[in-house]
Amino acid sequence: MISEDRIRAQLDNVLEGTDCQALGDRIKGKVRDSYKLGARRVLVVTDRISAFDCVLGTVPFKGQVLNQLAAFWFEKTQDIVPNHVLSLPDPNVMVVRECEQLPLEFVVRGYITGVTKTSAWYNYERGVRNLCGNPLAEGLRKDQKFETPIITPTTKLEEHDRNVSRTEAISEGLIDGETFDQAAAICLALYNRGVEIAAKQGLIFVDTKYELGLVNGELVISDEVNTPDSSRYWFADTYAELFAAGKEQRKLDKEYVRSWLADQGFLGDGEPPALTDEVRIEAAKRYIQAYELITGQEFVIDEYPVAERVDRVLSSLT
Repeated sequence: MISEDRIRAQLDNVLEGTDCQALGDRIKGKVRDSYKLGARRVLVVTDRISAFDCVLGTVPFKGQVLNQLAAFWFEKTQDIVPNHVLSLPDPNVMVVRECEQLPLEFVVRGYITGVTKTSAWYNYERGVRNLCGNPLAEGLRKDQKFETPIITPTTKLEEHDRNVSRTEAISEGLIDGETFDQAAAICLALYNRGVEIAAKQGLIFVDTKYELGLVNGELVISDEVNTPDSSRYWFADTYAELFAAGKEQRKLDKEYVRSWLADQGFLGDGEPPALTDEVRIEAAKRYIQAYELITGQEFVIDEYPVAERVDRVLSSLT
């Protein structure tokens, strides 16, 4: 595990964004920059961190963790569904096949938890007993395991994510029934694979979101898979004790930052509070720990200026 002092020394060595004009116009997402090159797309995973649909700042090594973890999971799930990966020319860069993205994110939940407005626990606390077409029993407790995982799709092309059921997604013309059912089956299989692999590493794979696209009419998994940005992980050895006591679970994901923001009174409205150096360092530690625990591999860092390194790689892709 990389020391706190080493992370602190890298607080300014972060990738805030890119601007490679030789690759054409940059398409800027919350965390990723991308460049479209015909049938290919260059994805750059920056160190930006977002929560509650807001970009909050940067966390050292976050982009490298996400990119390399996504690559790990793409490899571990390629027997379930094809993915869009062509190459990884840099720890922060992935070259992928261009996809026609589905306008939904498929969220798979094995436990009832979360603090965002689309999360299961947030809605349950406010009286919702049918979440995206999934009936929820009375008397559930925060962080309780569902009898079987549920799928709660959200929109992805709107200003703020919105929960939708299968029926609503079809009636709104977002997707057809056959494609929805194929995508849902793929996502459940991906989630179950994640549960199996995480369990071997002493982790609970709580929930996650998947994005899929079409390449030549075939569904492929895209964007990222089972990363700490798109998923929740808990430590298995203390789950039962903490759940019984009604205490917060030990987390290995972005929920730490979400919870810190919620404690400051921010749930997405207004101006978010600035992340302190201590929060950024703790978040970096958790991202790195997530990589090492999930993959069983040491996280290797390059202290060369990340922005210069990525710019050099991008220029070579023209």
